[in-house]
Amino acid sequence: MKVPTSCTSDSADKIAAKPVAEPLPYRSFNSYLGERFGAKVYRVPIDVGFDCPNRDGVRAFGGCTFCDERGSGAPTIDTALDVKSQLITGVERIRRRYGAEKFLAYFQAFSNTYAPEGILRVLYESGLQHPDVVGLCVGTRPDCVPDNVLDLLAEFHRKSFMWLEMGLQSAHNRTLDLINRAHTAEEFFDAVKRAKQRDIPAATHLIFGLPEETPEMMMETVRRVARSGVDGVKIHQLCVYKGTPMEVDYRLGKLPLLDEDVYVQLVADALELLPPEMVIMRLVAEGKRDELLVPEWSFEKSRIMEKIVAEMRRRGTRQGSRFVVRESVGECVESRV
Repeated sequence: MKVPTSCTSDSADKIAAKPVAEPLPYRSFNSYLGERFGAKVYRVPIDVGFDCPNRDGVRAFGGCTFCDERGSGAPTIDTALDVKSQLITGVERIRRRYGAEKFLAYFQAFSNTYAPEGILRVLYESGLQHPDVVGLCVGTRPDCVPDNVLDLLAEFHRKSFMWLEMGLQSAHNRTLDLINRAHTAEEFFDAVKRAKQRDIPAATHLIFGLPEETPEMMMETVRRVARSGVDGVKIHQLCVYKGTPMEVDYRLGKLPLLDEDVYVQLVADALELLPPEMVIMRLVAEGKRDELLVPEWSFEKSRIMEKIVAEMRRRGTRQGSRFVVRESVGECVESRV
């Protein structure tokens, strides 16, 4: 029997009814990498045993009060392996789980420019030896990037791809003192300036909910970062990890934490203030239950991300909606959007 042309099969109905995903109201790191490399790109975390100057006594002892013994390193890393072996095992694991096609060698734990230039060169070269690795990500502190190291990073950026991540957390020096960062906000903005003079893509990390910070202080940090010239940013909530000085303060009742709905509002505010072209690398931190104490909602990253997106859509805003730049002191503020 001839089927009327107005009729369709069940499978066709399902295809036709499949909703088209609405674009995110911000520029994600995944989309940025996809645009640049034309494929799924994932970072492979590497730990080569670096330290930090606020841990070894050069500037302070004990490290950041929020930092655990892994120094932000991924729990999947086998630190007994060399760079090449860490890459091989990491690439295989991530390819199986996410279907990734290309990779970035991510020197992640602690401060990965905190060594002599010659040692750094050998390590970074090792990170590019895998055939599917298309570049490097290097995490560090703003007081660990002297000019000769930035020159080295620029050299690697010219021949492959380099993404420099420098932690800031807060643009308020009192806060940086409270969390034992042992560097200043001024050092961070100077490091960004020197990196950009060499055309090195640079990103930073910000934490919302640090001790004694108000929402106004957090947004002032966002505004300063928005005007700094950095290419990307990671934002996440303050997390209390087991075995850190912050765990002691939390158990003594000295460390109030952000409610998830307050955090969602703060992130939406921050996204509106950031330049539309800035890459958003992270909006929520997560952790394992045997490592992370609180907040409890950190274990529901996807749900919190959905709430952030929903809040932006409820407002009818997107990244950069309220971004402004000051041309010079005393002049008017000019909107970029």
